[in-house]
Amino acid sequence: MTKRRTGRAAWHVTTALAACALLIACASTKLPMAWTGHIYYLHGGIIEEQGANGVSPKYGAYDYGGILASLRSPGVTVLSELRPKGTDASAYADRIVDQIRADLARGVPAARIKVIGASKGAVIAALVSTRLEEPQIAYVLLANCNDWLIRTHNPRLSGNVLSIYDAADEIGKSCDNVRRNASPYLARYEEIRLTTGLGHGFVYNARPEWVEPAIRWAQDR
Repeated sequence: MTKRRTGRAAWHVTTALAACALLIACASTKLPMAWTGHIYYLHGGIIEEQGANGVSPKYGAYDYGGILASLRSPGVTVLSELRPKGTDASAYADRIVDQIRADLARGVPAARIKVIGASKGAVIAALVSTRLEEPQIAYVLLANCNDWLIRTHNPRLSGNVLSIYDAADEIGKSCDNVRRNASPYLARYEEIRLTTGLGHGFVYNARPEWVEPAIRWAQDR
């Protein structure tokens, strides 16, 4: 893979994924790291359409539970929601913005909040970044920067943004064009171009090619 860098710039808890209708808050002893805080994981659109066990005829099963498990760590709360079918990305981004502002009001430091979005979830994450304008929050955008995103939502990224996409992806491309229209609150931007050969399907599983840099993105700040 290759990396490019540019400079300055009432939740509920359940232990059973199959029973989860709203949000999941998770913590375990996997993948220890010297970082504590909140990770918001925003899944792909297929989970809206088919539920937690969604299967694409092209990319296979979306391992929602496995992805959440891969992000867990001591001191880290992983928050994710099974969004209803046809969720409006812009309206949902406002909901996440409100939740993060509530975190900040409760005293959670901005530097301890990360938003990871995959596919449609990356669209939502980009809009959250645009609306919060908080330079210390971290974002990981997986596989959905493209001309449609710019035309439809005109995002202006803020915070610490890591873009990850696969060279063979026909949907998610480089976020460089999105970055060029960034907010003055964009503190840091990096991009990783993967060559897994899976195209858009790389986000369907907790592959180390994206999970490991996504976790490090919190630690490195």
